[in-house]
Amino acid sequence: MTSPLNISSICALPVEGTFICCVSCSMYSSGFPADIVDSFTCQKCLVNLELVGKIRELEDRVRNLIAIRQTENWIDSVCLDNSATSDSASVSPGPTVVSARPKSAAPIQPQGEWVTVRRGSKNPKCSPPAPRSPIRTQNRFSALRSAPVETENKKVLIIGDSIVRNVRIPNYVKPAVHVKCLAGAKISGIEAALDRVADDEVSTLLLHVGTNDIYSQQSEVLKRNFISLCIKAKRKCRNLVVSGPLPRLYRGDVIYSRLHSLHCWLETWCANKSIAFVNNWDDFWERPGFFRRDGLHPNWRGSYVLSQNMAAKLPG
Repeated sequence: MTSPLNISSICALPVEGTFICCVSCSMYSSGFPADIVDSFTCQKCLVNLELVGKIRELEDRVRNLIAIRQTENWIDSVCLDNSATSDSASVSPGPTVVSARPKSAAPIQPQGEWVTVRRGSKNPKCSPPAPRSPIRTQNRFSALRSAPVETENKKVLIIGDSIVRNVRIPNYVKPAVHVKCLAGAKISGIEAALDRVADDEVSTLLLHVGTNDIYSQQSEVLKRNFISLCIKAKRKCRNLVVSGPLPRLYRGDVIYSRLHSLHCWLETWCANKSIAFVNNWDDFWERPGFFRRDGLHPNWRGSYVLSQNMAAKLPG
C-alpha cells in the first residue's frame, strides 16, 4: 500500500518559472521570466485598463453631444425671440381711417402692380388679390455671426526620431495632431525637416530628438545644436514643447550617464526659457516592460505612456 503524500513532499516538487506579483492588482502568477518581475501586469489588469479608456472615451462623447444639444436649443430660443420682436414692430399702432366717399365714386387708384376696378365693369368677378407679405427667411445660426471670429489654427505637429513611431493621440483628446517619424534622425536632420515647414503653419510643435546624438561624445556641441533647433522651431509655431529622452536598457554606465545628463540639462534649460518639457525619464526608468527587446524603442505599453505624457503637455 502506497503512503499518501505529505506536506514536505509536496513542497519539494520542482516549480517551473517564477512567482511574480502584478503591480496593479497584487495577484501572483507563475511561468514568466524573472527579468520583468518589477513591472509585470497581468492580462486581467490590461483588459481592465483598456475598458476604462473606452468608457472615458464614451463619456467624453456623451458630454460633447449634450453640449451640442444645449447650444442648438439656445440658438432656437434666440431666433424665436428675434422673430417675435420683428413681427411686433412691423404692425402699425395707428387707427385705421375709413373714407366716407361712396364706393361708386371711388376713383381708380393704382396699388402697386394691381389696379382697383369700379363695380359694373365688364369683368366684375375679377378682384385684386390681397397683398401678400414677403416670405421671411432666416438662418437660425445668424445670432452667432454678430461678431466675426477668425478661424484659429490648431494644428499640432509631433516630429522626432524612431521613438515617436507609434505615438497616437486620440482626436477627442487633441484634434488635428500629426506625427512625423524620421528614423535614425539627429538634431541636424530634424532641423532640416523644419525648413520645409512654413511659418505659422502649425499652432504647436513638439520635438523629440537627441538619443542618436549622444554617441558623438561632444556634450557642449549637442547643447548648442539643441538651442539652435529650438530657436528655429519657435519661429515656426506659437507653442513649443520639448520631449525629454528615454533611458536605455543594457547599454552600460556611459550611455546612461550621457542620456541622464541630457535629460537634466533639457529640463533646466526649458524651465528657464518658459518652454514646456515632457519628463519621460521617471516613467520609463527601470521599466523593462515598456521597451522592446532592443532596450531602445518602446513597445505598445511604452508608446501608450509616451503618448499620454505628450498629450498632457499640449496646450488646450
